[in-house]
Amino acid sequence: MISYQNLTIVTSILFAVAVYGILSRRNGVTFIISAEIALNAAILNFVGGSDEFSSLGGASYALMILVIAVIETVVIISMLITYYKRTGSISFSSLKDLKG
Repeated sequence: MISYQNLTIVTSILFAVAVYGILSRRNGVTFIISAEIALNAAILNFVGGSDEFSSLGGASYALMILVIAVIETVVIISMLITYYKRTGSISFSSLKDLKG
């Protein structure tokens, strides 16, 4: 069994990688993947805390975050598809061109 301290180190590293991916990339797909990694790091931390403190509260929050993350991903992917149809690219560098 992994200790809670090691789990928080792993989730911190995952979250840092996700923040780096969000801030450094301009591609829509890598943005979505990085956001999902950040949410999964939070979920892993909630489940680890739930196991550490013998409570089901963290696991229920993790399930709620997972459902919200799926809904968020579906909405963002539909927005990216619409954006791709308009511009022919999924790069966020051309967002300045959209006005309306």
